[in-house]
Amino acid sequence: MTSQRFFTSLVLIMVLIFLGCLSSKETPQVTSLADAYFERTLKSHPEYAYFVETPNTSHALFSSNKIADLKMWEDFEDSLFTELQNIDLAIVSSRKDTIAYWYLLEDLASNIEMRVAQRHLWNVDPENSWQGIWLALAQIQPVENMDLQIQAIDRWKLMPDYVETEISNLRLGLSRGYSMPKTIVQKVINQFDALLAYDIEDSPFMLPGIRANNQKFYEEWKSLYMSKLLPALKHYHRFLTLEYFPAAREDVSVLALPNGQEIYQAYIRKHTSTNKTGREIFELGEFIVARNIVEIEILGSQLYGENDFKKIMRHINNNPDNFFESEEQILETSQRLMTKAKKQCPHWFATLPANDATIKPYSSHETGSGAYEQASGDKPAFFRINLKNPRRQQKGRNEVLTFHESYPGHHIQIALEKEINDLHPIMNLISFTSYVEGWARYCEQLAEEMDLYESEAALITRRAWPSRGMVVDPGIHLLGWSKEQAVDYITESGMNREMALDLYYRSITTPAQLTSYDVGGEEFKSLRSFAESKLGDRFDVREFHSTVLNTGAIPLGPLRTVVEQWVATAGE
Repeated sequence: MTSQRFFTSLVLIMVLIFLGCLSSKETPQVTSLADAYFERTLKSHPEYAYFVETPNTSHALFSSNKIADLKMWEDFEDSLFTELQNIDLAIVSSRKDTIAYWYLLEDLASNIEMRVAQRHLWNVDPENSWQGIWLALAQIQPVENMDLQIQAIDRWKLMPDYVETEISNLRLGLSRGYSMPKTIVQKVINQFDALLAYDIEDSPFMLPGIRANNQKFYEEWKSLYMSKLLPALKHYHRFLTLEYFPAAREDVSVLALPNGQEIYQAYIRKHTSTNKTGREIFELGEFIVARNIVEIEILGSQLYGENDFKKIMRHINNNPDNFFESEEQILETSQRLMTKAKKQCPHWFATLPANDATIKPYSSHETGSGAYEQASGDKPAFFRINLKNPRRQQKGRNEVLTFHESYPGHHIQIALEKEINDLHPIMNLISFTSYVEGWARYCEQLAEEMDLYESEAALITRRAWPSRGMVVDPGIHLLGWSKEQAVDYITESGMNREMALDLYYRSITTPAQLTSYDVGGEEFKSLRSFAESKLGDRFDVREFHSTVLNTGAIPLGPLRTVVEQWVATAGE
């Protein structure tokens, strides 16, 4: 055994002893390693407990963003990964351990590969940066009694130091050539403009004080907000405006960063759970987009007597009947579609979630075209919708979005995953985008089989965008596409410019994430075709859906293994 190997093994064993998982003489097995990962994660990131529905005895701590602490976490990942690689999966007997192994192996491998990105040095992001975590925490911080209120004050007193460390990290990033592009930095500045424009009583950061329903605590929280939190928010805003923005990069491609090629490949691995290259994804996307255009032209000929793709899309975009008239109409339509889809699901799924999803419109400081928020604690699952500018929102696109985010899409997959009893709790901490978004993309097609779409426009729309993310994302990062080139390619699918810009900005802030939808979606479609061809009359779509949903959001490689094993034993 080398000295390095001895050191990493010793570190891991000491951690496991501390967690009560192993004695020093035992060989780490999958469950022990998963337990160590789970416990260490919640110790390092105590706020995660609220999102994974795990009992948390302390509500006064928060993650550290200090570089020294981040390095300690990387050392832990390395030791865990070394031990995991020494386990022979062939002798792992339980389903729980096999799935935990799949989760851990891919997550650790992709995390290690992602270190090249040095994301903590340039994480200025309107959706996935520190302010989003604290805003979410403001909605769920426990404040039901005096003890919890004391802990809440203690935790939120940490926020100014957290912000100061964030600024220090970003300064270090600038000195090393890492920054977010100016166009994204400006969006974050605008976000803080909106947050700081709230009246004190209406600020989302005041929610813990409001939710406690205790006037004395409310006044104490208001004092904390005024003396500590608000100055920290203003300080970060000034830093971004006066110091960071002028020094931020102009080029939006990650290739402008040190080791840019490796960074983009690492993002692909993280979001797709595959080793596909950006060029492979780009070429596959172009092939599928061309095939979808042919299908749209056939549909256009049948529905409108028009077989030119661009003219068909113009017809949809210029038809006033395809647009909403009011915020109330968007809300009512979304609710009707959700109810309709749920009613049809028993014909296509053997099991449905016990809990429903609830529609929740975005607040004024939030951005987005739509999203799914999973349930956590007493908070129900939410289908988030945007009620702004109803006369610019298409009804057909709203149908596709609804089925993608709620039934039969994200809600069924994520809510059912929470009900699986024999999965290790690490499945609450680890998720693979290509599975989660791939399932939702597959469900856009499934919704047509279920006869859920109500408009002709929806049949066109649900074919117009898919796989374009596989083209536009590497187009931006690898091929030097301009903003207008990317936006034009997106709007060609029928999206308005505002939505196209949202996707463009998302591709910049989270490279390769747009590719994950269709890398995953095409895999789900491929697996279903494989099962249908092998099983013939014995194929049961309800059983297929149960098979792909009852292991949690596993990487795509193991997902294919699961389906192949099901096909081999079906009917026995």
